[in-house]
Amino acid sequence: MPSRSCCCRAADSYMSKTAKEKEAVLNVFAAMLRPLIGVAFEYGVSAAEISRLLKRVYVQALERTLADQGRPASDARLAIMAGLSGSDVTSLRAGSAPQDANAGVTPERIGYVLTTWNSDNQFAGAYGVPLDLPLIPVEGRPSFHDLVEVACPGSAVNVDVLLDALIAAKSVEVVDGVVRCLSRAYVTGAPDANRIEQIGRFTELVISTFSHNLLRSDAEPSYFERMVFSDERLSEAGRDAFLAMVGTRGPELLFEIDNALVQLDSSKKSETGKRYGMGIYFFEDPFSDEPAKLNTEPRAARPPSEKVATEPQEIDVLAGFAKKN
Repeated sequence: MPSRSCCCRAADSYMSKTAKEKEAVLNVFAAMLRPLIGVAFEYGVSAAEISRLLKRVYVQALERTLADQGRPASDARLAIMAGLSGSDVTSLRAGSAPQDANAGVTPERIGYVLTTWNSDNQFAGAYGVPLDLPLIPVEGRPSFHDLVEVACPGSAVNVDVLLDALIAAKSVEVVDGVVRCLSRAYVTGAPDANRIEQIGRFTELVISTFSHNLLRSDAEPSYFERMVFSDERLSEAGRDAFLAMVGTRGPELLFEIDNALVQLDSSKKSETGKRYGMGIYFFEDPFSDEPAKLNTEPRAARPPSEKVATEPQEIDVLAGFAKKN
């Protein structure tokens, strides 16, 4: 049996490690918020509003955790666990989220519509070309309403709102009462409320992957996470060439994977399962003006078989993040 002093040293080591990890987690929150502060400035969002929102999200997550554990979630208990005052918790729990009149029209459901349109034989013609669909049902022809019903069964989707979103994103056009598919991708451009909400959704998905890999048990799979970036700094012309390559190859890869998902056999599907996905995005390294931190090995020491430095380099995101911190 270990001596008391050994146990104390182990406890001290654990506490020290925990404090360091806690600081690293706080740094993650800072890194997540930093790019959004400029957006907050632009839309007049104050620090107080962000703080209150963060408190509400924290309290709501605690409520769900306690509910999963079968424990009561009183204001007093939540206040102690969240490090907030009881009055703060009461106020936060009393506040209700604003109602979204278009809640049924989400980027995911819009994606279902476009995927179904390009892959289901009811709505796609020769070589998978999507059919032109009439807005008003015509006997013997599938309509746009039929497409939405097949793509989003049992969901309260406002078809007119969904169509407006597709038109705004230039994914479809309406000509003489017929809806024509122009693009399989749904990418909103204007900085309206839908675009802003879409950014939040995509950001949440990316961070959820990092959180899963950080907290997963040994029995859970590790989710794929990789990125490439230019080893050398690029000019604006180099940036544009890289961006054009991503703009061409990225959608091709996504469409290929989308088609493969549609063709999965029924044994891989479950009514009680979850939805999974992947995404591709282009980014500008915010640390471009700082010395490189992800690869500190001298160039001369690299094996001659390695790719030349001008080619994109693939790195493990978490490994790079750990070195950086």
